[in-house]
Amino acid sequence: MIKHHSGAGLVVSAIAGSLLIASLALAEQRNFTIPVQEKTIDIGAGLKYDAWTYGGTVPGPVLRARQGDKVHIHLVNDMEVAHGIDIHAAAIAPSKHFAPIPGKTDLSYDFVANVPGVFMYHCSATPMVTHIANGMYGMMIVDPKAGWSKAQEVTLEQGEFYGDPDKDGMVSGDSNRMMDERPDFVVFNGVIEKYADHPIQIKVGQPVRIFFVNAGPNRTSSFHVVGTVFSSVYRSGNPANIFHDVQTFEVGPGDGAVFEFTVHEAGDYPFLDHAIARAYKGAIGMFHAVP
Repeated sequence: MIKHHSGAGLVVSAIAGSLLIASLALAEQRNFTIPVQEKTIDIGAGLKYDAWTYGGTVPGPVLRARQGDKVHIHLVNDMEVAHGIDIHAAAIAPSKHFAPIPGKTDLSYDFVANVPGVFMYHCSATPMVTHIANGMYGMMIVDPKAGWSKAQEVTLEQGEFYGDPDKDGMVSGDSNRMMDERPDFVVFNGVIEKYADHPIQIKVGQPVRIFFVNAGPNRTSSFHVVGTVFSSVYRSGNPANIFHDVQTFEVGPGDGAVFEFTVHEAGDYPFLDHAIARAYKGAIGMFHAVP
């Protein structure tokens, strides 16, 4: 469980369905305590994976702050393996703050969230590709000072698993495939076809805002929602980096974006990585629009 101390003032969830009303606010102190846990997780299709996690989930919890807020990170590692946490929103010296810590040691650092956007965070221990592929990644949203316009919010994180399942459906990470950039499964929010059978419900005529991170660790995502054209796309999730009327948008490993769209008819709207082979490896889901 992630602990949010006084001043955090946010809700962490895989799918954020609440509406964020644009407003001005003073800078606050945001404090996050994040435990490292080894845990067997379900990755869909009857398969399991022995993961390294932030807070027991893959991806880790969504951290949220507002531009200008002071952020305190406290990582608690009770494992024997060294782990760390690199938050891309933190513009501070990596060697002083992100350095991985040995087992049963805490790590803490502070930064000011000066730049708005949607940022990846991940383990900083080596080999980094293994730690990320084993599940140690997540998203931090830094809202702009003026907030966002009213919309339904969804968070999606694309990731990769490497390895073949055994007779019991347990997938063991394959380091050779990780280094060769050959993922066996490509997923949204940690699960193969998570939203194919359980679509995300949206409403006709109501704007939708997707906070998106591609954790990789290796493949670029070409994100697309079938039956829509994105009215706005913000590269790295920063309102200063805006594109309009976009069909598909590339997000490299370690990067993020914000996608906005509105549907005008009821029905099902698939979303996927448009490098189509990855859709067959699990990177596909569904929005279900209702009147």
